[in-house]
Amino acid sequence: MTGELKRARLGVSVVFAVCGAAFATWLARVPAVQGRLGLSTGELATGLFGLAAGSVLALLGAGALLTRIGSRAAVVLGATVLCAGLPLVALAWSAPVFFAALVVLGVGNSLLDVAMNAHAARVEEGYGRPIFAGFHAFWNIGGLAGSGVDALMEAAHVPVTVHFPVAGAVLLALALWAARTCFLGGADRGQGGAAFAWPSRALVPLGVIAFCGFVAEGAVNSWSAVYLADVTGATPALASLGYFAFSATMIAVRLVADRVVARTGAVRFVRVAATVAVLGFAVVLAAPWPVAVVSGFAVVGLGVAGIVPIAWSVASRKQADAPGRAVAAVAACGYLGFLVEPVLVGALATRVGLHWALSSAVAVTMGIVFLAPSLRVPAASSLDAGRG
Repeated sequence: MTGELKRARLGVSVVFAVCGAAFATWLARVPAVQGRLGLSTGELATGLFGLAAGSVLALLGAGALLTRIGSRAAVVLGATVLCAGLPLVALAWSAPVFFAALVVLGVGNSLLDVAMNAHAARVEEGYGRPIFAGFHAFWNIGGLAGSGVDALMEAAHVPVTVHFPVAGAVLLALALWAARTCFLGGADRGQGGAAFAWPSRALVPLGVIAFCGFVAEGAVNSWSAVYLADVTGATPALASLGYFAFSATMIAVRLVADRVVARTGAVRFVRVAATVAVLGFAVVLAAPWPVAVVSGFAVVGLGVAGIVPIAWSVASRKQADAPGRAVAAVAACGYLGFLVEPVLVGALATRVGLHWALSSAVAVTMGIVFLAPSLRVPAASSLDAGRG
């Protein structure tokens, strides 16, 4: 393996960690930002809609942008916008400015996410074997690190007006170093072509898999603590362990998933993974004890960890003439799942209760089992993603 590819793998891993840490920095201190601005629940919800709106806008234009400037330049742009969004959020002086700052944060997060995944696909192609899930493990690692720093800042009573600008500057410096000194040089495949083209038909089921995978992840992200507290009566400390257990197993699986996929193929891996996730949700819904429910969320993490990275990896090879645009298209479908999930589960919870509302994630995850054959790629592909 050439030194250039190894450096590029390191650089992409750093950028994934930066992206996860930046987003976790915001998420873990939402209450502090809300308190500083004196926002009502409704005003906070409006601001969060700005985050979603910015994310969607960036996803709609990410494919065309990657085609124009390439993944390396797009990573620099995305990291700059994302890290600039942190101090903008912290220094906002009114609800409208807070909304605008979260639009910026959403644009930066989505653009960086798509761009770094596009470059990851390029590095994986150079390796000639699956390495995509490992990159996503670093997103989770960065997220845990960002959350840990947030906890320390909260304990030390460091205001967000100091924390966010410093964090943004440090994370941006890391991202720029990685992109400029470690990333692969030259143009991406498909760069300089048509700025817009409809995704190929082969990408549609991959987009659905990504959508389902993000719904499953989002169900745990958004509702695990609430479910443990409200349904099982867990203490606040124990309720927080549901997401921690989920994240820990996600990291563990993503660190080894590439080697497993290389042996079993993506189709068999994803079938088994989706089945494991369904079993985990079944434990969550059936168990009356908080500790058992935490274990169930850990099993869900074991299952869903590799689904989205594999879908994105395969997408880059299904549309090999423009892999960046393919990743952007599948990513847009996936993030739609993140946007839909809180609304879907929340609406159902008001009608039938959270216990039954969460079962919607089971049905969505089960759909991945039947869509797994779409992960096969032509035999001529440099990576074997289709055995099984």
